Amino acid sequence: MLVAVLLAIVLVAAGCAPAVGPSGPLEPLVVGTEQHMTIEWQAEPRDQATVVSGYVTNKSPYTFDHLRLLVDALGPDGTIISQRVVWAPGLLGGWGRTYFEAPMMPAPAYRVRVFSYDRVETDGSRRRLF
Repeated sequence: MLVAVLLAIVLVAAGCAPAVGPSGPLEPLVVGTEQHMTIEWQAEPRDQATVVSGYVTNKSPYTFDHLRLLVDALGPDGTIISQRVVWAPGLLGGWGRTYFEAPMMPAPAYRVRVFSYDRVETDGSRRRLF
């Protein structure tokens, strides 16, 4: 009987817990990427969507892996109306560049930022920078 009462209390308490979720738009997990990378992109309508595509250029001697980009669809007032995180495939070697594409909803404007990456050290290990 005591076990049943405790179980009921736990289940009721779990149902009353506040929902945990995102508290706003995504922001890049790394800062200062402008010193290592530049992003060139364009938005083109395709079918029912818009594809934001372009290149990330590495302007450093470092090699980066697991590069992810944050693409924001912006409203007329500059507020974020939609976001997508996309992978730039492969390694981005020193002074190299890599291509990316992100299908997005149609919007008045877009913004592309580096979301996260790993820096590959000379010994082959990876330094996770989120």
